[in-house]
Amino acid sequence: MSVRLHVLAGTLALFLSPVFLSAQIEDADIIFRELRALDGTWFMPQDRGDRIETWHLDNDSILSGREMRIKAEDGDTVLLETKRIELHGQVIMYYSTERGQKKNEPIGFELVLADAEGYLFENPENANPQKVRYRLLGNRELQISTEGRRNGRTVTEEFVFEREFTPAGVEFRLRAGANYFTQRGTGYLTASPAPEFAGRPSAEVGMQVSLRGNGGFITVNFEASLSGRSTHAKSAFTVFTDTSAIDYVRDVTYRQAWLVLAAIPEITLKRDGRLSILAGPYYGRLLFNKAKGTELPTGPNMLFDANDDFKKNDVGLIAGLQYKLNFGKKDIGGTLGLRANLGLANLDNLYTKRPTNPDPNLYNGRISLQGISLYYSMNLLKL
Repeated sequence: MSVRLHVLAGTLALFLSPVFLSAQIEDADIIFRELRALDGTWFMPQDRGDRIETWHLDNDSILSGREMRIKAEDGDTVLLETKRIELHGQVIMYYSTERGQKKNEPIGFELVLADAEGYLFENPENANPQKVRYRLLGNRELQISTEGRRNGRTVTEEFVFEREFTPAGVEFRLRAGANYFTQRGTGYLTASPAPEFAGRPSAEVGMQVSLRGNGGFITVNFEASLSGRSTHAKSAFTVFTDTSAIDYVRDVTYRQAWLVLAAIPEITLKRDGRLSILAGPYYGRLLFNKAKGTELPTGPNMLFDANDDFKKNDVGLIAGLQYKLNFGKKDIGGTLGLRANLGLANLDNLYTKRPTNPDPNLYNGRISLQGISLYYSMNLLKL
């Protein structure tokens, strides 16, 4: 009876174990994105010559790696092993081809566990190693441990590599999105009644050069974009002359095009770099301004054209969040961003003192632009 129970238990374990293993690697696509953090060069100093492990993301489902040794005596590089990590549906495989072993054929290991201790790949049919574990210790260290059987005994090895930081990477990106801007009135604006402002939606498109610093945590984005900005303004005031009082009315929608130049530092919040924050200054140059609506009076009593209500130069701050994602299967380095634009310059050209504006009470208005932008950017070229 005892033997039958053991056989039954063993049979149940045999059938249930794949269920447990597959449950441990659910969301394989998410785990593979985590493994992308291997991308780069890792080194480990040794007396016989430094060992180097390099990884490169080939596409959205394959990581390719090599392990090499640099000879201490002459500095030559010797290839020790080639590696691959591949995503196949809900299965992640690790392949190792060791120089001079197994007729130089790759040996496959399946990912069976991903937890705080790292990523465990297993192949019970292979003698040594049977288990390979990769563990990232922050962004700077990589621990690789193996376990297998040799001459009837369990043997283990452990290697700790440090990330080799290379010069900053460069990306050329295309950015496009929608925005919503309004005017902000400050100062006294003594016109009675006080001006009223409202926002309108518009669009923007631009190019971005991103310089990624060592370690990938800090990036500086240099941008040149064409930004449409649309706002609504309603104002009215009266100018008294020696002989009469003239009522001036603005109830118009401004449609503008700005050339915006910006230098915006960006900091990632985690080692996988999916979420980041950014903040920095911008300069804007007004290229086009068209006012459509009610503008009174007309004719010889017109104060000046509403299309000239804004000064040509703007400076301010940009701050926001970015999240790395992709639409579709191909990895194009997509990023979804949300940012606020706060203008600091006085753009008012309506209440500015000028010879044609006889009432000194109307000189002290101050107008700036503020808005939000939702955009998507993709990488066109990476160096």
